[in-house]
Amino acid sequence: MGRVGAIILAAGKSTRMKSRFPKVIHQVGGRAMLDHVLRAASEALGTEDGAASEAGDTEDHSPRFVVIVGHEREKVRAALATSPLVESATFIEQEPQLGTGDAVRHARAAWMDADAQPDTILVLYGDTPLVRAETLRALLVKHQRTGATLTFLTGIATDPTGYGRVLRDARGRVAGIVEQKHATPEELRIAEVNSGIYCFQRAWLWPHLERLELHPNGEYYLTDLVDVAVREGQPVSTATASLEETMGVNDRVQLADAERILRERIVRDVMHSGVTVQDPATTYIEAGVRIGQDTVVRPGTHLRGATVIGERCEIGPNSVIADSVIGDECLVLSSWLDHAEMESGARVGPMSRLRAGARLKRGAYVGNFGEVKNSTIGENVDMHHFSYIGDTNIGSGTNVGAGVITMNYDGKQKHHTEIGEHVFLGCDTLLRAPVTIGDGASTGGGAVVTRDVPPGKLAVGMPARTVRKVKSAHSPDSGKRDENELDENERDENETKTAQKHAEFGQTD
Repeated sequence: MGRVGAIILAAGKSTRMKSRFPKVIHQVGGRAMLDHVLRAASEALGTEDGAASEAGDTEDHSPRFVVIVGHEREKVRAALATSPLVESATFIEQEPQLGTGDAVRHARAAWMDADAQPDTILVLYGDTPLVRAETLRALLVKHQRTGATLTFLTGIATDPTGYGRVLRDARGRVAGIVEQKHATPEELRIAEVNSGIYCFQRAWLWPHLERLELHPNGEYYLTDLVDVAVREGQPVSTATASLEETMGVNDRVQLADAERILRERIVRDVMHSGVTVQDPATTYIEAGVRIGQDTVVRPGTHLRGATVIGERCEIGPNSVIADSVIGDECLVLSSWLDHAEMESGARVGPMSRLRAGARLKRGAYVGNFGEVKNSTIGENVDMHHFSYIGDTNIGSGTNVGAGVITMNYDGKQKHHTEIGEHVFLGCDTLLRAPVTIGDGASTGGGAVVTRDVPPGKLAVGMPARTVRKVKSAHSPDSGKRDENELDENERDENETKTAQKHAEFGQTD
């Protein structure tokens, strides 16, 4: 087949969508519709590119994709900023917009100065997010095998309303396409319809685009090329696919239909890969999510973005996880995660939240009504309930009592808290950052810690004072009162008053 170039028509004005944004950037399955089409086309063309490379053609710098956009070109490109394919696409503005034939004619400019012209041009629409790569690949293969000048994709419609009907002669050969408004009553009964996806021989396409006739509505129709090819006696072939794949999204109702179809497709694929989805109807999994074998996804769960979940996990019910990484054998029970990380064996929930930068190390546990932001919770840490940990590192084996709060924000800037290993934080401890709690240290219930607590020491009170060594397995010589340290705290009245004021306005964020 040689080189293949793809043209994606994406200049629609969103008239029926009733939107201030270009139609093709509305999302289905967590990605812009245009992104879905680009990915399908890239995968379909990838095999051909590989074949070209094996043949020694490694210096082909011609564009792979040409995207025809309207007057909101920058919005379209911005919506694809996170797509791996945005840099391989050339965007060309069609202004004024004079129909599909005119749009393809604009695309020709992208290859005029290229190192090599494509031999085959694939044309598809940016508002068909359900099209599969294997369908496009089958169309390209059919085009090659038949040696056709033009090959297009058709489908059989139970309700063909709105589609152009495919006309065939007595021998089954394509005789043309008739649009619904021009069809006779007999032609309206035809079930085979045109999907709008085409393959052309480039050498035939470019000159014939210049010969298209202007329709009364001021537009040039790409479908007219089928009639032209038939009149010239050029070989025209077709491939068939489900119309579900090639449905265009023109309004919010069709957007919801596409979302439902894609969601069902993704959930089905996930289950076939060895994942249990207990209630597919209430489970939302976006296109970029990956889930390991034997994981169970319970009802009401939303998995979004680039989330990666390991094997043998339990997710949900009613969990929302976005752009997060979860290791093996983790539990996320009715909780929200956003740009967070859980190492293997970690647990969270119910009703807790891991915000951006939260990291639970192996075996860590965050119970109900906890919140973690931009913090590392060390191995085997227990943080049972009603706590907020922000901009903090917690060492392994530490126990975080109920109601512990790190006050990381002073109204102007964030501050860091460092908590060592095997620390015991009593219930309702307030840690006013910046502060460090040494290894093996403890705080009493309700302590307001405004300055560092040395390793192995117990701090109590408001503001907290270190009163003695900790009675702990991690402090073998613990239990003795440190009189000098206590006296120092008792004499430091001015510092105490200042600390009390600080404790009053300490905030979290």
